[in-house]
Amino acid sequence: MTLGPLAGWTRETPADGVVVWQPRAGFRYGAEAFWLVGFALEGGMPTSALDLGTGSGVAALLLGAHGVATRGIDTRPEWGPGWERSLAESRAAVRLEVVDVREVAGAVDLVVSNPPYFPAGTGPVSPSAWKAAARSETGATLADFVAAATRTARRACFVVPVDRADEIAWPGWATTRRVRVGRRRTLVEIAPGAGDGAREQAVEEGSPRAAAWYALATRAR
Repeated sequence: MTLGPLAGWTRETPADGVVVWQPRAGFRYGAEAFWLVGFALEGGMPTSALDLGTGSGVAALLLGAHGVATRGIDTRPEWGPGWERSLAESRAAVRLEVVDVREVAGAVDLVVSNPPYFPAGTGPVSPSAWKAAARSETGATLADFVAAATRTARRACFVVPVDRADEIAWPGWATTRRVRVGRRRTLVEIAPGAGDGAREQAVEEGSPRAAAWYALATRAR
């Protein structure tokens, strides 16, 4: 079989009805994508969702396989060939589009986001602009992602490095859930409201709760 523009890509099947094409040598999804989706669904099943910085589209496709009308956006057009094949081979109500997070508009029940981890000018920077955009703030900042979430959603869930969890904040919005996973990642949910926010919980990567997130994320209808 000739893959054409997808030569050098791999085909993954992370859940029933979900196919994700991603570059073999590029930025590839990890466990945090499943934690994020499971954590979001743990808070209730939305009817519509938006995935900011969707990358390969894995989180959007997992939500879509649950019957959630989901839109995923990313600034990198290089994802296009993979998106086309993933959407063609998946059973999910999903749109994947090239849009800058700073320009996104609309109204959804839920936003999920696994934004670039490193602030601009910090952390290891890949010589590949495509891969660097997935790891570092080469354009939109974490604050831009939070701003986009608060203007489009009724609630929003993020997965970020532990030392950036406090940046998931916005005037008039409160932290409703916050869970540190292992030593490196924190899941944060915010929603309109006031108060000091939810007390942080902590679980290990191999904990029953993390396993439950994975099971929930991959349980396609």
